[in-house]
Amino acid sequence: MNTQLTPPPDHDLRPAARNRQRDELIAIVDHESAQAAPRRRLVPLAAAAAVVAVTAGLAIGVPALRGDKAQPPASGTGISAATPPIAMLTTAEKDKYAKTCHHGGEASPDPAARTYTVLDGFKWVNPPAGTHALAWVVIKSGSKGLATACGFDAKGKQTEYGWAIKGETKMDAVDKTGAGVGTYARSVARITVAIGTGPATEAVLRNGFFFAPMRYVYTLTRPAPSDSPTYTVRGYAATGKLIYASPRTYRELKAKSDGCFTNPEGTKVVFVGGGRKGTPPVSQCPRGVAWNW
Repeated sequence: MNTQLTPPPDHDLRPAARNRQRDELIAIVDHESAQAAPRRRLVPLAAAAAVVAVTAGLAIGVPALRGDKAQPPASGTGISAATPPIAMLTTAEKDKYAKTCHHGGEASPDPAARTYTVLDGFKWVNPPAGTHALAWVVIKSGSKGLATACGFDAKGKQTEYGWAIKGETKMDAVDKTGAGVGTYARSVARITVAIGTGPATEAVLRNGFFFAPMRYVYTLTRPAPSDSPTYTVRGYAATGKLIYASPRTYRELKAKSDGCFTNPEGTKVVFVGGGRKGTPPVSQCPRGVAWNW
């Protein structure tokens, strides 16, 4: 399939999508600004819950979500030669997609979030049929350094996005936030994404975000606890050692989302899931991983 994308025409996102995106970004900024109590740092859980639902492949009307030079695949990094080829977007394409990606940021209470910088922009070269996002742009905005990755289809419609803030504590070294996007820590050199137990697709790793040309799979039935989540994600170190594997069942996925984790130093609990009251001791929670890109 040829993907000679051109800049999309000017258009507004649907009100529901625009409002959701703005609310999520505000929640993220609030999340990073909160210092007083771990429970305050759970503001973005509504967005995280939406991500879990989409990652699981549930049939809901929400698209899959969450500086430095580009990081090309290189010898010795553990990146397979099968990594999908990409082509960089033109300046006009990047500007057009970035404007859509930032839509709604102009009204942010944070003056620094009203403008943005384009960090990256590329499109897949001959991706598999049904690929959910054919082109990607990454922008940075806000006083906290919010990086947002937005994916677009052939008509210029935004279909996916992911996000991260420099220094933000993630639960794992790999955090998949959409069908074909997520973030990774610097310890990760290779990531694969598969639909169920199907063949794995090599992801492209760029500036702390990973991208894979994936289909978006909808599941119309409520999964059983023993069912496998729609997508299987694995992350590897440069040595080839497996350092991250996504939950194998919905039971494992729920247990993970209901868990807790601390800051990377292991001195403070920064996340408590499952709607539990109170904060468990740090000894009961694994350490999180900082996203330092």
